[in-house]
Amino acid sequence: MENYLENNLARFIHILRHLGITVSIRETVTALKALELVNIMDREHVRYALQATLVKNHEDEPIFNRAFSSFFTAPEIKRQQQEEWQEAREERGRLIDEAEQDLTYLGEKLDLSDEEKLLYSQLAEDEKKRIRDYLESSFLPEDRHHAFKPMLEFQVRGSLRYWKQRLAEEGDLPIIPGADVDDEVLAAIGQDSVSEDSSLLYEDMKRIGDRQLPKVTNILKKLSRKLATKISRRYRMSKKVVRVDLRRSIKSNIRYGGIIFNLKYKQKRIQKPNILLVCDVSGSMARYAAFVIQFIYGLSAVISHIESFIFAEELEHVTPYFKKIRPFEETMVELIGKSRIWGKGTNFGASLATLRAHFPLLLTSHTVIIVVSDTKTLDLERAEQELATTRRSVKEVLLLNTLPHDEWKDLRSVNIFQKYAQVYECYTLAHLEKVLRRQFLH
Repeated sequence: MENYLENNLARFIHILRHLGITVSIRETVTALKALELVNIMDREHVRYALQATLVKNHEDEPIFNRAFSSFFTAPEIKRQQQEEWQEAREERGRLIDEAEQDLTYLGEKLDLSDEEKLLYSQLAEDEKKRIRDYLESSFLPEDRHHAFKPMLEFQVRGSLRYWKQRLAEEGDLPIIPGADVDDEVLAAIGQDSVSEDSSLLYEDMKRIGDRQLPKVTNILKKLSRKLATKISRRYRMSKKVVRVDLRRSIKSNIRYGGIIFNLKYKQKRIQKPNILLVCDVSGSMARYAAFVIQFIYGLSAVISHIESFIFAEELEHVTPYFKKIRPFEETMVELIGKSRIWGKGTNFGASLATLRAHFPLLLTSHTVIIVVSDTKTLDLERAEQELATTRRSVKEVLLLNTLPHDEWKDLRSVNIFQKYAQVYECYTLAHLEKVLRRQFLH
């Protein structure tokens, strides 16, 4: 690509979009016009012009500044970025190749992701040897080879997942900055952005200690604020084309003598969802519930209506606790102190029956029910019956399962609930943010 101003601006905007800053074509044109009005030999003038035309909210300013500093830099620094990025790519490839050579069964490579192979390559040598020894000692007759290989892959994935959680807890999760992106500038930005708190995104929520709660609270606020901004923009700027609006098209083109030059389209109005949050607070589930409630209420500025319930042996309506203007932590302390069910056993069916009996007006065709649970419950048959009945009254049921996906096959409850709900793996903050982004921005 030629080193013209227009080409450089297009590439810079591509980088901003990759980093999560939405930039429209109209804003791109406005930025280009702004650059015509300033001294492009003055770095600060260029930065102010681009920031004024491309950045729409305060949360995106630090991202923009990092991108600008990395992209608009001296030629020697750009060469250094290119060299470091290339070295990281080569190192990534070498580690994956080495892992593929080790992780084989009877000479055949195991079907593992690149991320899993990289994680294996970063383990201590004695841990790698244990995995290799396990693969070498595993043997079945050749006619049963293909049936046995998936089980070995499952076992290796489970071991790697354990080490991923363990390393995240210790702050030693291996990272090769920039190795998984196709741009040296993005690689440099990513390397500058790695923080000590990033491992908390991938740590099992139930393992997060009390001393880490202030950091987690800040992370949740940033994630929910960023997602809320994107959801809000989606509602305002939807341009989804459904069909041509013939009446508006004819009226708009009268000036051309009736010849249709400019088509007008009917746009589907995106309905803001009504959220009905139902959180399991039995035993180890309580910590998950607290984090999910905090994240959902961070979206309250753009979600039209949120109603919250907690359940264990029975159901409790907890929305009134969140109507008061006070810190979220104080709200949760009061809720836990006054709850009669926090930490007790689980009866999902009885809780859904209470929901339908006492809050029927909340179950509408615009309601999305988000259930946070590990699906373990008393009286599974009743739970299935009640979930099936509830599902017919609402738009959608999402079940955030706090158990790792590999454990689902051992639970009959998961197979049953999947008939009536979209079930997602959700035991880390990263999972939670990904699920909600997918649901509200797809």
